[in-house]
Order: sequence, then C-alpha cells, then structure tokens
Amino acid sequence: MKKLKYKINFLRAHLIALRKFSMLSNISLRSFSKPEPPILESTSLINEIGFTVGPTCSDETLEGIKSIYQSRIAEVIPKPTGAPFKNLMRDEDVTIDNPIIKLAFSKEILDPAMDYFGGKLLFESLQVLYSYPTEGKLRESQYWHKDFGDSKSFHGIMYLNDVNTVDQGPFVFINRTDSKKMKRSVLIRRINDEDFKKELGDGRVEYFYGKAGESIFVDPAACYHYGSRCKEGRLAIFFTFNSSTPYVIIPGLIQKNKEKFLEIGKTLRPDIPEQKLKDLFEIN
Repeated sequence: MKKLKYKINFLRAHLIALRKFSMLSNISLRSFSKPEPPILESTSLINEIGFTVGPTCSDETLEGIKSIYQSRIAEVIPKPTGAPFKNLMRDEDVTIDNPIIKLAFSKEILDPAMDYFGGKLLFESLQVLYSYPTEGKLRESQYWHKDFGDSKSFHGIMYLNDVNTVDQGPFVFINRTDSKKMKRSVLIRRINDEDFKKELGDGRVEYFYGKAGESIFVDPAACYHYGSRCKEGRLAIFFTFNSSTPYVIIPGLIQKNKEKFLEIGKTLRPDIPEQKLKDLFEIN
C-alpha cells in the first residue's frame, strides 16, 4: 500500500499531464474574461526572450530589509539532502511597514507582473531565500529545470547581497528560444550539466550577476534555469506570480495570509480596483 501511494504521489508531482489536468479545479468565471493588452516594454521583452532587467531598490529600502533578515541566517541549519535553501519569511512579517511587502505592491514589481498576465494573475509566493553553500552531487533546484506550476510564470529576483562570481551562486538560465531546443518529456525534467550542454548545442547560458538591490524579471516556466549552486551564502527575494489558472496552487505565506495582503494592498495601492486585488489573492 505504501509503495502504491508513493507511486501515485510521484506521478501527481512529476507527470506534466496530471498537473495540467489539476488546473481545471482552479478555473472560475473570471478565468474567461479577456486579458488586458500589454503596455510595458518589460512584457514585450519577456514574451520575446524570456527575461529583462528589473528595478534596483533604494539603499534605504535595502538596509531596512537586511536589518530584518540578515540576522535570521544564523538560525538556518543546512541539510545534507533536499533543496539547499531556506525561506526566512514568517507570517508575522506580513505587515504594511515591512519594506519587502511595500516592494511587492510597488509599481516597479507588481505592475510589470500584472501587465505580463494582462491583469489575470495570482500572487503565488513571496520568499526571502537564503541559499547555503553545498558540495558534492547536485540536488533538486541545482539541476537544470523549468518550473511546472503553470504554463506561464513571473519571477522577480532581487539580490540582498552582491553576487559577482559563480561561487556566490548567481541565477543561471537560458533564454526562451534556446529553451525550446531542449527535449520534450511527459515527466518534469531535472537535467545534469553534461546532458544539458549536449541538448543546448550552440545556445547561450546567461548568468544574472548583480549588486545588492538589483533584480531581474524572468519567466521560469519558459526558460530552463538552475539556482542555489553556492560556495558562499546568498540572500535573495523571490516575488513569484502565476496565471489565474495555474496547474498547482502551493499553500504558503500568501495563501495563509491573503486577507491581510488584501487589506495592505488596498492601502498601499488605492489606484488598483479592489476586485483586481481580490483576484490577485483568489478572494471571492
């Protein structure tokens, strides 16, 4: 019985068709409304090549964020297996005064995400990830992969420390066109470097290097990528948005606190209609 349950759960997590089928449970009447036309250059670039440069936050905002999260690194206990990172955000961080929450609702972060999805999107997750140094065999997110929670996704990745070398663990990816060269599979793929290089051929690998406070926008469902290959610790914010009908809705900080997010959003962004904010957090 345990073996059967394991096989069922494995297929549910790894079989792409089953993940797409699960999308049906997320469809509502608003899913059939027409998306708004894009107006931002960032949307054109992500549609064309899969990524674009994001905003740089102010020194004041950066220091405010680091004053909250830098000290939490000491609480992280690295694990010998599994994902080599830890989310440092907590439920009590969801306040209107938290500089990360303000960034999440800012015109520099939220508006490009809304434009990319034509206004039909969900705020999927908000994380402050500390990626700790690892050695030896690759694990999970360190392999080349695409995100399969949705057919279209939006990452805003902002570094909280300088990432200038490979040892500091830059976000590494290939563009939308080169990603189409990779072999198709009915299962979600995790690809080692040797096989990936063979399939990529003359394609180009991109490295997101940057100073603390700099960011990138990328569609991780369209672009193959890997992360958290760190020889030195890396701290970064991940703002993640999916379509209004994702394959999977993962329970987390936003799902648990969506009413709080809505109230904060109404205060920080009175220019956005309340119904749009409700849709952002899947509140009826």
